[in-house]
Amino acid sequence: MTRYKFFGNLVLIVIVLILLLTGARFTGMERDSFTILETGIQAVKAPLASGATGVIQKVKDFFGMLKEIDDLREENALLKKRIGELTQEIDLLRDYGLENIRLRELLDFKEAHINDFELLTAKVIGRDPSNWYSTIILNKGTNDGVQKDMTVITHQGLVGRVINTSPRASEVLLIIDQEGAVGARVWETRETLGVVEGRGQDNNLLTMIHMAHDAEIAVGQTIVTSGLAGIFPPGIKIGEVVAVKDETSGLMKQAEIKTFVDFNRLEEVFIILEVSDLYQIQQELENQKEGLEQ
Repeated sequence: MTRYKFFGNLVLIVIVLILLLTGARFTGMERDSFTILETGIQAVKAPLASGATGVIQKVKDFFGMLKEIDDLREENALLKKRIGELTQEIDLLRDYGLENIRLRELLDFKEAHINDFELLTAKVIGRDPSNWYSTIILNKGTNDGVQKDMTVITHQGLVGRVINTSPRASEVLLIIDQEGAVGARVWETRETLGVVEGRGQDNNLLTMIHMAHDAEIAVGQTIVTSGLAGIFPPGIKIGEVVAVKDETSGLMKQAEIKTFVDFNRLEEVFIILEVSDLYQIQQELENQKEGLEQ
């Protein structure tokens, strides 16, 4: 399209618009009849006005749709935020529920053994960041009566022993450490078999060593402390036998023990401040009774 043709069309459009506007003014007045020119203008104006109305309505619908989309996006964002908040609340309530169950179990254990031990409740506040030792830090120390070599337990079983103390904290060596060996025996038979030691790994498995080849031990039996070393009281649960095998020499046996305590989830523990004389007597009588039966 040439420049002259373009301007010619533009002039024509302007003239038509002027005529339409003029016609709209005169035809809008109340009269009995229209002139031929006015009738022609009306004929041209009607479809144009109808088309313009349709275009305007579509434009309105388009912008209305855009607003609805924006509203939906905003509502969706608010719903996602609320879902996140509710999820956090559910997780928090679940944690509170689990904590309540755990604390109830600890309280029940403490009440059940009130005549056996003087127990001090402590919270785990830290762990050894290195891989050399498996230790935890408790929020109770010498100000609370904690001393070195005191036994640490939970309602599930043996945890370890105190190796270092300060006025407000103490360090505990866990039985899953290689240095945390414990004299042990089979609870069902009361037979003293050997020593349970850790594997030096961060897991809940122990190895029971120094057992005679003819030692009576089987999968599913419960292993408890023997009390012979003088550090751990006798009769504290350690774990369950999950495997038994002969050593390479063929002269001794080994057993794999799965601990009752989940060392990856330790949060609260008991420190045994004192073992009652009654408990010691009961353990000795049970050992004597088992010896007589055998």
